[in-house]
Amino acid sequence: MRRSGFPWGFSVGVVVAAIVAVIISLIPGSVFIDPVGYVLLLVAVVVAGPPTVWMLRAVAATRKVEPISAVVGGMSGALIFDGLALSYVPGLYGQTGDALTAVATMLLVAFAAIGISAYLLGALNPQPDQVDA
Repeated sequence: MRRSGFPWGFSVGVVVAAIVAVIISLIPGSVFIDPVGYVLLLVAVVVAGPPTVWMLRAVAATRKVEPISAVVGGMSGALIFDGLALSYVPGLYGQTGDALTAVATMLLVAFAAIGISAYLLGALNPQPDQVDA
């Protein structure tokens, strides 16, 4: 049985969440308020779900750690980062008022998309070498 990939995934999740926060801060607030612009942002975060899972699995393979825990760790790291940042440093996202609320909702959709992608891609299923005999 391989070592847990949670620490690696968690670290990657925090770093990716920080990068995404900076990217979000560059998007004009009006895009989050405009219904069409916001739908396009939601589509973008849903489409980003599978590549995120693939990236976390690649990290696990590179580090030779257990992939399920790496995926869960990545989701956990991003959730904790965004939860704390939205609570204590909301200016990090460069938005205020309704736009900041839309950012928080978009991030929830992104986390759901990652979880659903992980499930559909089989990233949450034990591999044959991980199943107890």
